Amino acid sequence: MDASDLEGASRYFEHRAVQALMDGDTWTGLVTPLTGERGAVWGARTTCRDAEGTLRQSVYVLASHRGQGHLSRYVAATDLPFVTGPDCDLEAYFTKRGVPYSVSGRFTTTREYRAIERHYGSRRAVRSGVDYMSHIDEGLGVLRHFNASDAARRAWCLHPLVQADGDLAESFPRLHEFTDSPQVLALAMEYRNIANAYLSHREVASTDDIALGPLPDVADMLRADKVQNYKDFLLHHRESHPRRSALDRYFRLWLDRLSVSREVFATLFARLQVRPEKIPLDG
Repeated sequence: MDASDLEGASRYFEHRAVQALMDGDTWTGLVTPLTGERGAVWGARTTCRDAEGTLRQSVYVLASHRGQGHLSRYVAATDLPFVTGPDCDLEAYFTKRGVPYSVSGRFTTTREYRAIERHYGSRRAVRSGVDYMSHIDEGLGVLRHFNASDAARRAWCLHPLVQADGDLAESFPRLHEFTDSPQVLALAMEYRNIANAYLSHREVASTDDIALGPLPDVADMLRADKVQNYKDFLLHHRESHPRRSALDRYFRLWLDRLSVSREVFATLFARLQVRPEKIPLDG
């Protein structure tokens, strides 16, 4: 939130682009420096298209240049509508000035999302270096594709807090803090039940061996998990993991069982790569 240079602002935009998958937004990846009269860089601008295809812009004012009127002057000189986040505190500012804008990522204000965001913080996967929160944000993008329910999305955010035995034991005294919905908690626990029965080290002979349980919302959560994890596997591990052949077969069986076609996966594989320079599925 307090980047001091263009590199930091670009990282911020990319992080927001991953979050915005939950609303169907597509980042252009183009970041333009914004300069003052004397050529000093005071901020950066990027653009995205929302789910309806409308082009919108977002502006980042560098930390050392805030409070100097840069944003007000820029807003007065542009006609392109803006997109902002609920934690940017710009809604009242835009509304007061009659600036057209939309808000992306309102779901991030839910109790469940905030719980997993606090839990993961800035932690990253050791092998790939990918933020743990990317699993949640990209999974929410997959859930949007399948028109999943609000309860499924909220339960998806909770699943890392209850899936492993140690995490469940740690979370148990505070479950009431994470959600106010018994249905959401039940979905998270049923997801734990199904997912833990078929971890990747278990040999699965065919799709007939995979029981999905009685709840369609849990099937949607499993789609989010397998699509997102398979995407990361293909991007970071398909050439180097010692169990790459077994893992590739594992993910393919799961996607087949969940009725996720190769065409649908290819679409999501590309969409979850928010940068414009996308790696092809078979590349």
